[in-house]
Amino acid sequence: MRRPRSLRHPDPTRPRAISSRIPHIPRIPTGPVRRRSGIPLVLGACLAVCLTACAPVDTGYSPSGTTDVYHATTMYSVNGPYAAGTARYTMPDGDQIQVWYPVAPSAVVGKATYTYTIKSWLPASLADNPVLAKLPDAVPTDSYLDAPIDTSTAASGDPAGKYPVVLFNEGFGSYPQQSTFLTDHLATWGFVVAAPNDPSTDLEAVLTGKATPSVAADLPYLDAALAYLQTQARTPGSRFYHLLDFTKVGVVGHSLGGGAAITMAGNPLVKTYAALAPAPGSVPTTHKPGLVMYGTADTIVPPPSVRSLYARLPTPKRLIAIDGAGHNVFDDICTIHSGTHRLASDLRALGSAGGGLAELSTLATNGCFAPDVDPTLAWPLIEQAVTAQMRYGLGIDHTSAGLSAGLDHAFPGVTATYSQDP
Repeated sequence: MRRPRSLRHPDPTRPRAISSRIPHIPRIPTGPVRRRSGIPLVLGACLAVCLTACAPVDTGYSPSGTTDVYHATTMYSVNGPYAAGTARYTMPDGDQIQVWYPVAPSAVVGKATYTYTIKSWLPASLADNPVLAKLPDAVPTDSYLDAPIDTSTAASGDPAGKYPVVLFNEGFGSYPQQSTFLTDHLATWGFVVAAPNDPSTDLEAVLTGKATPSVAADLPYLDAALAYLQTQARTPGSRFYHLLDFTKVGVVGHSLGGGAAITMAGNPLVKTYAALAPAPGSVPTTHKPGLVMYGTADTIVPPPSVRSLYARLPTPKRLIAIDGAGHNVFDDICTIHSGTHRLASDLRALGSAGGGLAELSTLATNGCFAPDVDPTLAWPLIEQAVTAQMRYGLGIDHTSAGLSAGLDHAFPGVTATYSQDP
C-alpha cells in the first residue's frame, strides 16, 4: 500500500516529510509513494474520507474486470494503479515535448525519481541574474525518467485495450513541467500526457520581452504534439507503438494554455477538455463535455472573465471555483524550494526589476502567499476533478460519479463552489 500525503498542512518553508503508513483499505489501487522532497507534503484528500458515511457510488473503474464501488468523490485524488514514467523528446521541427506515461510499479522499485531544472528554460542573457541564480538545480517530481512503459493496459479502463491521450498546455511564461503534481498523477491513472513547449510564449520568451499572449499561438504546438504521438504509435520500436488510443483524446491547459485547451476542443479528435484559470479562448461549436476551474483570489485571470467565458461554452459543462485560491494553485511553482529559499519569495523580489523580470514576478507568485489558500491543499481537489473529467469525458467511466457537488467540501482545508450544466 502506498503511503498517503500527510493530512496536516506543514509550514511551507520546511521540507516535506513522508507520513506514516495507514491501515490497509481494500481495493484501493496500489502504487509508488507520492513524494516531492524539499516541498510540503499534504493530503487534502484523505483516504479516510473514502470510508465515511457517504454512500458508495459505482465509478465504472474496474481494473480487475469487476465493479469497484467506493467513494467516487475522492477516489481519483489518490494515485492510480500505475507509477508514472516521463521522457523528453525533440519533435521534427526541433521543439521540445515532455511526455508522462503509465509504468508498472514493480519496474521502479528502488529507482530514483525524476528531477528537472528550471534553469534549462532560462535565456543565456540572464544566467548571471542574482535572483534567477537561486533557481533550484533539481526540482523533484513523482515520475521516473525513461522508465519502461507498462504494456499491460487493462488497468487504464480503456475498452480498446490501450492508453487514452491527454495534451497538456503550459501557461504564459511557463514550461512543460510546470504542473507535475497533475501530469504525474494522470499517468498513474493510465493516461499518456504530452506537454509541448511553445517557445513563442514560454519562460524564456517572457524574460526576454519577446512574448505576446496569444491563445492561437499555442494551437500549432498542440497539433504538433498530437501528430508526434500518432507517429510514435505506429513506429515499431517506439515506446508507444500500438499502445495509444486516438479515439480518446483530451486536453488540459492552465492560464493561456487553458484558453488554448478550450479552443483545441474544436479539433474533431478531442473529446473532452479541462481549462484551469483559462484566458479567453475560442468557444467550440460542438457539444463536448468540459470542465472549467479557477481560484476566487486570482488576479492574473480575474474570476469574472472566467465566468463570462464559461457562460458561452456549450453543454455539458462543469464549473469549480476554489475559494481563496490564486492563479498558481494549478502549478508547482509556489511549492518549489532552493535550499533555504522559497522560490516564490525570491521571484517576488523581482517585482521592481522591470521588464520581463517584473512580469515573471507577477505571473509566478500570484496565489503563493497568505491569505491565499496553500496550493497543496487544493491539489487533491484538482487531481480528482481533472482525472474524473478525463475518464468520464473520454468514455472510460460510464457515469460522472467522480464529479458532483460533493467536491465542494470533500477535501480538508479547502472549499469550492461546484455547478454543472447538463
